[in-house]
Amino acid sequence: MTRAVVILFLALTLSGCVGRMPVLQKRSYDFKSTALFRQPCDEDVPLGEYEIALNRCNSTRLLRMIDTFLTIQEADRTQGIPGDTLVDVRQKGFTIYIDEDKKIRRPNTRVLHGNEALAAVGMAVSPPPLQKPEEIRAYADFMAQHYAEEYIERDMTHAADRFCLNTRNSLDIGEDRVFTIVWREGLVFKRVIGGGPVSNPKQERALLVCPGDFLIDTLTGTVNTSTKAVSPIK
Repeated sequence: MTRAVVILFLALTLSGCVGRMPVLQKRSYDFKSTALFRQPCDEDVPLGEYEIALNRCNSTRLLRMIDTFLTIQEADRTQGIPGDTLVDVRQKGFTIYIDEDKKIRRPNTRVLHGNEALAAVGMAVSPPPLQKPEEIRAYADFMAQHYAEEYIERDMTHAADRFCLNTRNSLDIGEDRVFTIVWREGLVFKRVIGGGPVSNPKQERALLVCPGDFLIDTLTGTVNTSTKAVSPIK
């Protein structure tokens, strides 16, 4: 009986404090960019707005990048469309190099060849049974025709907070995209945008129960496994 009274007292005390307890929130960022289609930077920036302007300078004109990417023509022999060449794609703004001499690679880009290039757009090919040298050579020559480039654009924010002792709320929000172009024999064979906008709220239970649940469960002798409703993260 004494133990129950102590537990009840603690529950009432904690439940009275939780309503006035400040929300603890932690934010982390996952930012990757090729620096293509970058937002313009403001030269004259007020001191208090420096951080906002810096984020704006680092961000990507994503809609413009998507629209431009979709203008890249894939080869379609039935329609008489040869497909864009490497030069055509470069003129549309997609390049894995920073310098004109092609010695410095752009960050967050990847080069793929052969079956890896096809796998990047979901078209991986299992090799057929190859026994004769000419069959092996023909398969190798066919795979060598495929070349791919990937461009990664990611701007994700992870926010986590606690509204009571046992509930951890988190939200992943932002953009996570991969632009992939595959050439076959020097002409665009396939171009794909992977990923997309992300909005992924989560709520997790910890070892301790919330004061409100704790009080009700103690009095009723039941275990409450429901999730408490929370306000959206601002």
